[in-house]
Amino acid sequence: MTPEQYAKIPGLQELDATIAAKATEATSVRPIPMLKPVSVFDVLTHPSPAQQFVWDGYLPRGVVSMFSAHGGTGKSTIALMLAACTAAGLPLFGVPTHQCNALFVSLEDSAAIVRNRLAMICVKLGINPADLNGKLHVVDGTENPELFSSNSRSDGGPTSTYAELRNLVRTQHVGLVVVDNASDAYGGDEIQRRPVRAFIRSLGEIASINNSAVLLLAHVDKTTSRNRSAEGGEGYSGSTAWHNSARSRLFMTRKDDGTLTIEHQKNNLGRTMEPMTLEWLYGELPRALSLTDGDNPLALRAEGREQDEKAIALLRMIHEYEGRQQYIGTATTSRHHAYAVLKSDPAFKRLKVNQEAAKQLITQCQKAGWIEILDYRDAGRKSHTRWTLTDLGREISGVIAPTAPTAPSSEDGADVTDGARGAPTAPTCLGGVGDRARTLLTSLEVH
Repeated sequence: MTPEQYAKIPGLQELDATIAAKATEATSVRPIPMLKPVSVFDVLTHPSPAQQFVWDGYLPRGVVSMFSAHGGTGKSTIALMLAACTAAGLPLFGVPTHQCNALFVSLEDSAAIVRNRLAMICVKLGINPADLNGKLHVVDGTENPELFSSNSRSDGGPTSTYAELRNLVRTQHVGLVVVDNASDAYGGDEIQRRPVRAFIRSLGEIASINNSAVLLLAHVDKTTSRNRSAEGGEGYSGSTAWHNSARSRLFMTRKDDGTLTIEHQKNNLGRTMEPMTLEWLYGELPRALSLTDGDNPLALRAEGREQDEKAIALLRMIHEYEGRQQYIGTATTSRHHAYAVLKSDPAFKRLKVNQEAAKQLITQCQKAGWIEILDYRDAGRKSHTRWTLTDLGREISGVIAPTAPTAPSSEDGADVTDGARGAPTAPTCLGGVGDRARTLLTSLEVH
């Protein structure tokens, strides 16, 4: 077919023109870049919005945060308190929340357990449950808990439960999402970095829907919990991707005295906040122990607990020195008063008290009936007075009664040579009444 014959065929020229236009359009379309450019010239004239928090300083919006603790420590209750306070616009532990709709996703505990906790929270915090309607959403995902699933052959991906969660966050305009907890939500190997990061990114996509704060609760094993409080380790277990992917991370431990400490171990979007100490009495909710508010009875209780611990340490030192006939004089102007005699002792240095504080500890022990004044004569037959532990003081400090001295010291509180004194006896604070002493301490702290 000649060009002249081709040109005479009806519609072919129009078809050629359409094809040419489509070809030109196809070649002009650019692929979406994998690395998206960010404008820098207008960072001052058109600044990005300042970082927002749902819980001031601790829980940033638009990203994923973690709250980890050993199982049974109480993180689920505290997280539910946070959700209720956020929905009601109330502060939690004295830290402001910014009111928004909250969603608590329970993947471990049944609906009945969560409802019982919420009922107590409402009663203790004075929240009318009716006021939470439409603001606090609680869902039970215990039958289908996995939000993300992976295996050894792939990085995995989100599940149908995850899709429901995304839709719920979008339709209910949720600003705080609490996922309880990671071991149920993540169906994969926690030490594999790639799937862990993919899981956290999937939660980050939920956070981006409404610029929400997503808080993922996580268990840590006993070893991790113990090492963190004792040796300064990190409050998470598994791959470091858990730590690296979360933008803010909280870790909670329980101390021997029963108090809880929430430590802010990481914050990429602001400064890390000071550790928070909580007291959780039986039948109550956890409450903050503020050491800066002198009018707060909880602050006074915490301060009193610290003073009691220092006072008992002082009792043990008085008893130990008495066994070596190095007596603590009662006169504050004497060169053998408590601070003068004990200031070089490593155990006393650890108390970090000055001379005035040492006097206050002595006064505290005397008022409590833990020490009393004892008259005695030195080698020169001079009369002196010294402090000695009462029966109650020995019981509260867990020491046994001192043996009768074999020979008087040459001077009130004066040291004698090692040869004359012999080897010093070991402190007896770990004696048979130690458990009784700890019981008394606990009763003092609670009451």
